[in-house]
Amino acid sequence: MPPTLCVAPTLLQQQDAFASLRHTQTSSSFEFQNFTNHAQSPPSTSTLISQLANLSPQTSYFPPPSSLILSQMPPCIVVSVSGGQAAGKKTVQAAIAKRLKELSGGRLRITCLSMGDFVRRLDDGEREEARSGGRDMDCIEAYDLDWLVQTIQKISENSPDIKLPKYDILKFQHEEEEITLTPTNEFGETGPTDVLIVEGCYMLCEKRLVEMSDIKVFVDLNADARLGRRVVRDTEERGIPLDKVFDQYLRYGKRAFEGRIEPAKSRADVILPKGVEGAAIDLIALGIWDDICAKADNVNNFSGGLTAGHERKALLVGKTVGEKQTISIGEVDLERFYDPI
Repeated sequence: MPPTLCVAPTLLQQQDAFASLRHTQTSSSFEFQNFTNHAQSPPSTSTLISQLANLSPQTSYFPPPSSLILSQMPPCIVVSVSGGQAAGKKTVQAAIAKRLKELSGGRLRITCLSMGDFVRRLDDGEREEARSGGRDMDCIEAYDLDWLVQTIQKISENSPDIKLPKYDILKFQHEEEEITLTPTNEFGETGPTDVLIVEGCYMLCEKRLVEMSDIKVFVDLNADARLGRRVVRDTEERGIPLDKVFDQYLRYGKRAFEGRIEPAKSRADVILPKGVEGAAIDLIALGIWDDICAKADNVNNFSGGLTAGHERKALLVGKTVGEKQTISIGEVDLERFYDPI
């Protein structure tokens, strides 16, 4: 059951409420002297609270908690999930999104993007080369990073009419009809995206993508497990012959991971050697939620629905991520880490 969020009105909201009350006909004797007179300083918080306590329920009005939460949401928070192919990035992405919805009671509007949908457009000759296995589709040059960066910027700025591409990996081409993004929460309320979660192998290898990400996660699954998952995925789900799967991995995938993807994990804020196992997802989601609360400058109000243990976890992850230190959740050899940049 999602936590109940108890949001108390801030000083600014109290002043707005008092201003509206002054212009309404009520039976209350409450009167706010010189409230709109900018030459005088506004009343103190204690005065506002004491006067507010004397109001009858019929005369006092504050927006419902859901409206307060939505109105106080900070600008879009961007979370990147990186790692090697078949490391479980999409699984981690979906798990973080699900946990954030639970923590917010379904109020957050969460958008998920995949770098795999932003592959460079190929002509007929290039697509035929890719089908035959002669074209490297695992390298960073295979992706249109400018396209991805522009899309993330549009979502962060809440630009109108955002179109999202859909890539067919079997045909090596994008679908003709793009998807119009309409961020919606579980209550059917539309609006700007609150949290954008982007997954992709090279999210930590491009400076612009690193700088745009507020929280950076790296899924650090070992090579044998990734290869096993890739074999199962490509043979069973995509119908690719086994010999071609191994050939593509040895020629392109292994080189891409060892040369570009793994060294970039030193830029991550959180490294997950076990993917979604254990308490990792819960800790990351709590850290993101704490970041949302901090940016909204209303930590006590937003975190009122969390348990004391959850608050401690959120503050731990939020503090570590805020200091731009790399932390690891799970058993892993720390000596293999690169120094954070």
